[in-house]
Amino acid sequence: MKIAITGHTKGIGKKLSEIYSSKGHEIVGLSRSNGYEIKDVDKLLPLIEPCDIFINNAYDKFYQVELLFGMYKLWYTKPNKKIINISTFYTSYPSAADIGIEWIEYHVHKTALEDAVEKLRMYYNWPALTVVKPGLLSNANIMGADVDKWCEHLVEMLNLNSEMLVEEITLGMDFLSKGQPNNVWNLQTQYPVKGRI
Repeated sequence: MKIAITGHTKGIGKKLSEIYSSKGHEIVGLSRSNGYEIKDVDKLLPLIEPCDIFINNAYDKFYQVELLFGMYKLWYTKPNKKIINISTFYTSYPSAADIGIEWIEYHVHKTALEDAVEKLRMYYNWPALTVVKPGLLSNANIMGADVDKWCEHLVEMLNLNSEMLVEEITLGMDFLSKGQPNNVWNLQTQYPVKGRI
């Protein structure tokens, strides 16, 4: 399969690119480091359109929502296309956004992404839409779950070759030091999946 991933050079995007590439998938990586800003939606859409799957990972304010709508409009008549939207565990807990203005802003942007997915699911069966809500993951400034192990677990759950649609995956904030999930909530189906399996 051909998989487009925004933000493919760091964190979640980087590890997903590595995993899917090692499984023989062709990766279309779109990141600032190779000249692609998610703010330039019109430049990205033609690069994503020929792909089978779009992992809407890179975050920059409301541009994830813009990319979602842009790809939805291009793919809504094309069966078997999938858009996987990386959101956040914090949308489930609004009080988590109370730690500062930046977190409130982040919460609003990610909530808008999830709301858009919810509304778009009401219209057409394709493209299949999944929301992934990670908990706290480690990066240069924050100590959290191991990104590599978290992504490996996510890939197992998504199983892109399956015809089953996973509408939402929420991986809790705690992973044990060995990378095993401590709290995992997944396969949350809130809407009928007729025509999607």
